[in-house]
Amino acid sequence: MLIRKLAKQSEIAANYVKVVGEEAIPSPCYIDSHEDGNLPWDEKGYKGRCNAMFQNGVGFDNGNGLWSGKQGFAIGGEERLSRLNGYLSELAAAAYVCRVGVQRVHIIDGTLGGSLLLELFTRDGVGTMVASDVYEGTRSARAADLPGIRRVIQPLEESGALIRRTNEELLKQLDSFMVVERDGSIIACAALIPFFDNNCGEVASIAVSPECRGQGQGDKLLGMLLCAYCSFKRI
Repeated sequence: MLIRKLAKQSEIAANYVKVVGEEAIPSPCYIDSHEDGNLPWDEKGYKGRCNAMFQNGVGFDNGNGLWSGKQGFAIGGEERLSRLNGYLSELAAAAYVCRVGVQRVHIIDGTLGGSLLLELFTRDGVGTMVASDVYEGTRSARAADLPGIRRVIQPLEESGALIRRTNEELLKQLDSFMVVERDGSIIACAALIPFFDNNCGEVASIAVSPECRGQGQGDKLLGMLLCAYCSFKRI
């Protein structure tokens, strides 16, 4: 059944991209400096346009900078907007196949050596992923997150930056934890231990995986905790 499902998904993606290619609809790139976000187009075509090639859920663009660095944004209206502008962009094609059953589409720079391997075998990859599921999100911790939380905070406990906590202590305080989950793995965590009698709380065990630092994950968690306990007089 799984093989049939994957085959059907590949067939849907292939048929859609085939139609796009046969229509020969121009696909201008997006650039930040242009007023309306699209490159100019004339009857002869613009030499800098992006033409993507999709194969089994992986798309290759020509390295002209189709995608921005923004993460986690919805693209539900992209296909309709593209049609109104007279073209079907690669992003619209990716959105379409995700809506009809393909779980994820990866669009990578075909001019970058080893880009396919980097996209498939590293956590963050090097391209743009369009997904129908939640790739990254922040939520309250669950009991199943305990090993992931332990993995994130252990290096900081060993260095003395965090107070050591046993698994029993972590489990007891789990309701106070929030985590950032990326592709099924815990990459950051933080807790706010409330002291309701004194109307205050203590921020504890704030940690981010080394490979994910510098991306604002810690600040995001801290902001959410402070917002959740904004009624406290002192934290």
